[in-house]
Amino acid sequence: MSRIKALTLYKSILRAHSKYLPMEMRQLGDAYVKSEFRLHKSTTKQEQLQKFFTEWDKYLIHIEQTGRKQQSAKSVLVDAPTSHSASVLEENGHSNTGFGRDVASGEFNEEQESQLQKLKEEAMKAAAGK
Repeated sequence: MSRIKALTLYKSILRAHSKYLPMEMRQLGDAYVKSEFRLHKSTTKQEQLQKFFTEWDKYLIHIEQTGRKQQSAKSVLVDAPTSHSASVLEENGHSNTGFGRDVASGEFNEEQESQLQKLKEEAMKAAAGK
């Protein structure tokens, strides 16, 4: 991937964070994206770079789709009568169209578990620093 495409993806992710994520998630997400892109800046293996950018493309799509669903649900709640709003939420199967998903035990390898633990620790530090 060219440098220009990498910068475009990077900026698009930060823009999506700004547009769709709550402030706490945005701060953590921005820091993580910046860190990951810096770490992979000097990578020359095409296979590794391809996987890196493919995963970040998927992430960007996820953030944008989830953010749009959230905005759509909010507009339905604002525009619709209360009884209709409740039925729309029930049709969705849940009342929260937020970010994230449940993860099954054993879904991550050891390195990913370690990275997830570090992310959790950083999130706890950020929350304590308020």
